[in-house]
Amino acid sequence: MRLLRALSLDVVAGTACGGLLAEHVTQTRMTMAWWVALLTAVWSVYTADHLLDAFRSRQPLVAYRHVFHHRNARVLLSALALTVSVGLVAAFDLRPPVRLFGAVLSVVVLAYLASAQGMVFSSIPKEPVAGVLYAAGIWGGPLLMATGPRGPAYMAAALHACAAVLNLVMFGLFETDVDRLEGTRSLGLSLGHDRIRRCTLIGGTAAFLCALALVALTPAEDRIVFVVLAAQVGTPAAMLLGSHWFRRRERYRLLGDSVFLLGALPRILA
Repeated sequence: MRLLRALSLDVVAGTACGGLLAEHVTQTRMTMAWWVALLTAVWSVYTADHLLDAFRSRQPLVAYRHVFHHRNARVLLSALALTVSVGLVAAFDLRPPVRLFGAVLSVVVLAYLASAQGMVFSSIPKEPVAGVLYAAGIWGGPLLMATGPRGPAYMAAALHACAAVLNLVMFGLFETDVDRLEGTRSLGLSLGHDRIRRCTLIGGTAAFLCALALVALTPAEDRIVFVVLAAQVGTPAAMLLGSHWFRRRERYRLLGDSVFLLGALPRILA
């Protein structure tokens, strides 16, 4: 599992399940080109980010994913070039509105990667931007292609983005010492661990209650969607409350990434 996490394959799996959730909520069926473009983009961004972190740090590497990327840089760079090429070929076959959205989002992602390395916009926090971009990549295409009412889909997309942000902030809180040693920027370091922990607990609780309210308000056939989203937004806060247990063997990473696999449930149970 540690190797799969280092290769970001757990994130790719979570993205695929998120795509199924977005399709289910918007009642669309995205093309194979969209799936290829989405999954290759997510893997490419995460791999590029880890490679940049591994070679930017002037301090000894501590995080296993950074050590792994540093040791296997040549192979990963070749795989990254191939993956980006496959994604670009798939992007040319996207429907025009989705292709335009993807092109704009790609520019923003490149700016994010530069910001994460302190090249530009170095004062912008990483975690919220990364979480919103992650959700935008998943939900943008299905929302553009949706033909029915988009209200529930926008609410589901917002909760999914909230879950992604909370998850990344939670990771940063567990890894504050690692980030400090490697010189990596995080909300916990810049604004204070205790303050961000409180904000995450409050934000996670509020989002969880919103999701539960939507469970009660939506038709029976749609309730499973918001049950899944309630689990996703509530998990980071729950793990912070049990931080001593979840810190062991990086259990917070395992559960934090695995909870996004629940996105496939509505499609499976439909």
